[in-house]
Amino acid sequence: MAKFEAGYFGARFALYPMTERYVPVIEGAIDGLTGSGLEVETDDVSTFIRGDRNAVWSTLEGAFAKAARTGEHVVMTALVSHGCPGEELCEIDPRTGTADAERAHPGAGVRVSGQWSLYPLGEPGYMDVIYKAVADTKDAGVFSKGRHFVSHLEGDLDRVLDTIHRAFDSACESAAHVTAHITLSVNSPTGRVS
Repeated sequence: MAKFEAGYFGARFALYPMTERYVPVIEGAIDGLTGSGLEVETDDVSTFIRGDRNAVWSTLEGAFAKAARTGEHVVMTALVSHGCPGEELCEIDPRTGTADAERAHPGAGVRVSGQWSLYPLGEPGYMDVIYKAVADTKDAGVFSKGRHFVSHLEGDLDRVLDTIHRAFDSACESAAHVTAHITLSVNSPTGRVS
């Protein structure tokens, strides 16, 4: 795995359980995050996490896996960002920009459907970076089809997020500021959408 320059890396995610039990589903999914070694900030809309890249990706996977295993229909949106433009506080943090944490995969066996978009900002050849990311998802076997503004992915949660993680990190080698928007759905009563 490539080493990244120390810089700002993190994610902001929100969970949307389609149930009257939404409070315990959300609280159960984010329980324990404050002791994870990451910077964690939760408000009434979403949760922000920052720190080691592997730990951030594992935390996203773990939170969604916990929510998924309740059996409820749950959607998660996540915005992942590498780089710092516009951040109010952008001091160098020795944890940030590293990928040293062991990469856990708590989402194995959790079947999801998802969509994602990649934004390599400030990169003149940005479309080549995006095309490579799409090809990577196809090679990994999680690409379902292209849709307006997104790639539709399907598979086990660990494989889907690991593929996005690798494609995202590859994009970071080409652009100094990269963001991605991810939406995942699990236990949907509509099943697979064509």
